[in-house]
Amino acid sequence: MENKKSGTAKKIFSVAAVLWIAVIIEALFVLGTVQVGITKADVPLVVAIHAAAILAAVMAYLRVFRNFKPPLAVRWIVNVILPFAAFLVLEYLTHDPFEIKWQIILLNLAVFYLVAAFFAVLTRRTSVGIWVTTLVLLTGGVVSYYTTQFRSAPLFPWDIASAGTAVTVISNYRIEFAMKVVFTIAIGLLIIEAGMFANVKLKLGRWYVRVAATLVALCALVGSVVYLQTDDAISRFGLYPYLFTPNVLYKRNGFTVSFLMNLRYTTVEKPSGYSSAKTEQIAGEYESDKAEGNDLPNVIVIMNESLAEMKYLCDYETNEPYFPFIDSLKENTAKGKLHMSVIGGNTPNSEFEFLTGLTMAYLPQGSIPYQQFLKEDSPSLATQFDGLGYRTVAMHPYYASGWKRNEIYPRFGFEESYFLDTAGDPYFKRSRKIRGYVSDEALYDRIIEIFEESDEPLFTFAVTMQNHGGYWDEFENFTPEITVNGLENSFVVSQYMSLVRESDRAFEKLVEYFEGVDEKTVIVMFGDHQPGDAVANPLLKNAGQTLDANSVADMEKRYIAPYIVWTNYDCDLDMAEDMTPAYLSAAVLRSAGIPQTGEQKFLLDLAGEFPTVNARAFTDKDGTLKPINEYPRCEGLLEYAQMQYAYLFDRKNAPMDFWNLK
Repeated sequence: MENKKSGTAKKIFSVAAVLWIAVIIEALFVLGTVQVGITKADVPLVVAIHAAAILAAVMAYLRVFRNFKPPLAVRWIVNVILPFAAFLVLEYLTHDPFEIKWQIILLNLAVFYLVAAFFAVLTRRTSVGIWVTTLVLLTGGVVSYYTTQFRSAPLFPWDIASAGTAVTVISNYRIEFAMKVVFTIAIGLLIIEAGMFANVKLKLGRWYVRVAATLVALCALVGSVVYLQTDDAISRFGLYPYLFTPNVLYKRNGFTVSFLMNLRYTTVEKPSGYSSAKTEQIAGEYESDKAEGNDLPNVIVIMNESLAEMKYLCDYETNEPYFPFIDSLKENTAKGKLHMSVIGGNTPNSEFEFLTGLTMAYLPQGSIPYQQFLKEDSPSLATQFDGLGYRTVAMHPYYASGWKRNEIYPRFGFEESYFLDTAGDPYFKRSRKIRGYVSDEALYDRIIEIFEESDEPLFTFAVTMQNHGGYWDEFENFTPEITVNGLENSFVVSQYMSLVRESDRAFEKLVEYFEGVDEKTVIVMFGDHQPGDAVANPLLKNAGQTLDANSVADMEKRYIAPYIVWTNYDCDLDMAEDMTPAYLSAAVLRSAGIPQTGEQKFLLDLAGEFPTVNARAFTDKDGTLKPINEYPRCEGLLEYAQMQYAYLFDRKNAPMDFWNLK
């Protein structure tokens, strides 16, 4: 019986080793995820990948068929080397690991060794410690590599809660196995096999010794994780502390330390000087208007997915205009730039800022308030319009569960919400698609349909999907027509620019319809963020420009999206050219003569002193752009932070009249 079991195990493991080699070769040369035309710089990686496969197969053969075990001393040496090798491979994905200061390298290695030690003691096998450490940390590194490709930001702890949303859109991105990724997978598997080859069975004696050893290892691991979230760790080891530049943070501190450091930001500390008396004082200076008014206009707000004017980033020319209609609008129109808090993804943060008047500036970089902080009914534009007798409708032609919108919109006070999968309402499922998403035009037709059936004034907040990334794949229902001079062969750039052109056409039809409507109507459209690096980097390279990751001013160029406000009646649109989503909603209501909350009056005063505020930076009244971590020195911004803390985290003591009409 023993021989039979042993023979079966040998066969299984042998097949697995051969399949591993085949999969790597398949990834490299058959699936085309890595180009067959290997560059000179790729040759060492290709050699290393195949050498790793061969070496792993040799170790498998010696271990399974020859029952060979290296001497105990050699196995211990191998077990000491392997976590360090895993660290080097993980960091090599994004940068030279030796760019990290040596003391920070040691801090990263401490986590690797403690994870390995805990699972080794728990299972009494060093091989388990090695494969768990390698599998978990390298998987996190690869995922972070791709999140950076798609949204220009690495993996954060709170992204785990967003995994479900990511899965619904991932099919529209091309997952390219860059040579570095294949190398990481290959070496990772080699490390796991080496850990099995050099396995040491730990003899810990009686059960209570094993339990004690396991608890000690666990306490050491948990203690290290907790310590990395302290100010002492930052100062003692010289860690880079600025979360508003996450890519720089991950490169300087290493993936593992950076990821664990960010756990400290899953909760938000009280701003300096915060007290309920202070928030009452601020609220007392801004009295909310009464919930009454006559002849109030319809308000249609469109947050357009990835809609951006990339000339804010760099110069280029196209074969034909992509915003011809929007550029032509002059009468009863205001246009400008919104300084957003996200790029390439995390769309709900932009709508959070617009709908609540709050800002991501005081929240952890990359966090999602919809998923993390909004747990109860909350004042918003929807509750404000509802109090004025409006019909309040939210629309998003994609899945309701994405970013928990199906829970958040009712908490914000929307009477109705419509999604791609809304029960009993198949409108979006049968609507016209561009690529795989409902077109802007179809969404706007739905807005018109709801307007025509409404007896009361309408407030609509619609989030589009048409322009969502990625932009690699070809579709029968969409042919790109816009090209950038010098980038005619870039399908990604051409597809993005052509989608933007479709947005302009759809907006033209919407405006033309409401031009013929007697009811006063305000239409607001803004982009939620710029597209990811797949679009931005070719444009920058084509223009001969680069962005300094350490320059606040340079990086701010990636956080600017356009806004446009149009009315079908004479209206004095008092709008600044540069602002933020929180200011935009307040400015629109002021211009339209709609009763305002105390918060909106506060924001309009604040905008005079600090024209822009986002998760990375703010602008002072002299036009100087400053990193957001300097906000506590500015009284107005500090008061903004105090009021936001009351709204999000101290609701029972908050002056709620500040966010509601009388």
